[in-house]
Amino acid sequence: MDDANSQKGSAPAAERTVSPLGVARLALLFGLLTGALELTQWLVRNAVSGGVSLGDFQMSRHFFWMIPASNLVIFGGSGAVLGLVAWLRPRWAGRVALWAMGFLCGLALLLTVPGLYAFAAVALAAGVGAMTSRHGSTHLPRFQRLLVVAPLVLGAVAASLHGWDRIHAALAERRPAPAPAAVKETPNVLLLVLDTVRAESLSLYGYDRDTTPNLNRLASRAVRFDQARSTAPWTLPSHASMLTGRWPHELDVGERKPMGRAFPTLAEALAAHGYATAGFIANTFFCNAWFGLGRGFQHYDDFYEEQTAVSMEEALRCSSLGRLAVRMLSDPFGGVERRRKDAGRINAAFLNWLDRKGEDDRPFFAFLNYFDAHGPFVPPADADRPFGRPPADADEEALIREWDVRSRVGLSDEQLALARDSYDDCLAYLDRRIGELFDELERRGALDDTLVILTSDHGEGLGEHDLIGHGRSLYDQETRVPLLVFLPHGARGGQSIGAPVSLRDVPATVLDVLGLDPSAFPGASLARRPSDEAAVLTEVRIKEEVSRNLARPPAWRGPMAALVAEGFSYIRNADGREELYEVAADPGQLHDLAPTPGSAATLERMRARLEALAPDEDDD
Repeated sequence: MDDANSQKGSAPAAERTVSPLGVARLALLFGLLTGALELTQWLVRNAVSGGVSLGDFQMSRHFFWMIPASNLVIFGGSGAVLGLVAWLRPRWAGRVALWAMGFLCGLALLLTVPGLYAFAAVALAAGVGAMTSRHGSTHLPRFQRLLVVAPLVLGAVAASLHGWDRIHAALAERRPAPAPAAVKETPNVLLLVLDTVRAESLSLYGYDRDTTPNLNRLASRAVRFDQARSTAPWTLPSHASMLTGRWPHELDVGERKPMGRAFPTLAEALAAHGYATAGFIANTFFCNAWFGLGRGFQHYDDFYEEQTAVSMEEALRCSSLGRLAVRMLSDPFGGVERRRKDAGRINAAFLNWLDRKGEDDRPFFAFLNYFDAHGPFVPPADADRPFGRPPADADEEALIREWDVRSRVGLSDEQLALARDSYDDCLAYLDRRIGELFDELERRGALDDTLVILTSDHGEGLGEHDLIGHGRSLYDQETRVPLLVFLPHGARGGQSIGAPVSLRDVPATVLDVLGLDPSAFPGASLARRPSDEAAVLTEVRIKEEVSRNLARPPAWRGPMAALVAEGFSYIRNADGREELYEVAADPGQLHDLAPTPGSAATLERMRARLEALAPDEDDD
């Protein structure tokens, strides 16, 4: 009996009776610890990565409080469940609670490790839970004191890192005060980028479906460019070129590499001349401020809309456990569709900003990025479907949901037709919203006093060349984009230009039209007649590891470059293989002229032009 009492008296603390309130307190302490650990490691990783990690993981700029708050909510909910266990089985509660809290804390950190398989993360987290239960149960009071002190220390470290980052960014953004009075009579500037919209799917460019009736109508007051090319077939480098006037190889941007500060942006230049600058972003994947595209904008609306309450879902997504929970509870179209802002919301945010601008008589530069034509091709619930229908079953839902990671191999013609119909429906919705925006600006009396540039960052493959998606190749489906330039007061409206032009000419065009010094930006003004002798460059290097698998898309096998000049489209693949197509006679790029003997002289000239625009560099 004495032995039994002795053994009972030495029982681990966690095996003694634990109250439901004690379990809830333990869960909240673990939530604070996990939030502090996750926040601190993100800040350290962001500093090491050069400022891109938070953006690459789609972190809201409210992350500093969202990560701890999200973890507190999740651990608090878990504590409520474990409190019920403590009420029903008090002798089990301590060890069970410690194991569960250790498991969740370990899983939260392991889920942030790139490339770690889910099964491995769960297995390792289970081990963390077991160690926490074993060691914590032996000295529970001391363990609880540690749970109080550790978040305070980590919080101080995180606050220091975050504060330094904010100070550094503020110092980097400091510019001489502008002189607003100098530009009061200067036109506004509006840059509209329709993400993932290819020219050949618009009725504006002869497509047999009437996907863009509003753009057709509006083109009568614009200069239309029929052979505009993006500088890259994916978002980040293309946008970076449009905002700096530089080729992608000059900017050195990438999937995990933000745009550096070596070159000024259009927003910086206009802000320095007294413009009010604002960006409204739907593609938060690569257009978020973390990647440098927000530089120079006094207001940059990427992850949230100003004057709008932050949603619970957005807060949850900032923590790894929250992202996992949202993903598990989301509807079939999940992340991208639930998070992105449709064109109606982008328009509303911009117009609300104009209203708040109120009596500020400075001209504005506004950049609106629309994401409606990007996969998954799901128009908003209130949108018409003039060309297609919703997915009819789970397989069709999976096709649309997973479009961005699909391969042409294995897709039937019927599946491809469904995707094309859905893409065209998204174009029709976007066109309707663009028409509404122009009509509203005209109603307000602002349209005539505004230079509007409407274009796209890149196109989309829909089965041509056995490719789907973008960032796969340098064929026209991915690089030829719409371009309309609405000069103030409708000047030169209805003109069409057949010469090739590049989107890198956007900054030079804006400053030329405004009568400002364009010398800070290379390129040629689109407001002047393009030279027929110009060569337009497009390039891509999107993968750090080159694939030797010939079944992979061309751009995944190494760096590629292409140019349009002399009426030809020339492509040089990573393995040195060349392709040559006639622009006017072969718009689908179906007949490669490179192997023909008569093309030798043309190929030689194209090589020389390419070398002049983008000299070869040794691979890293």
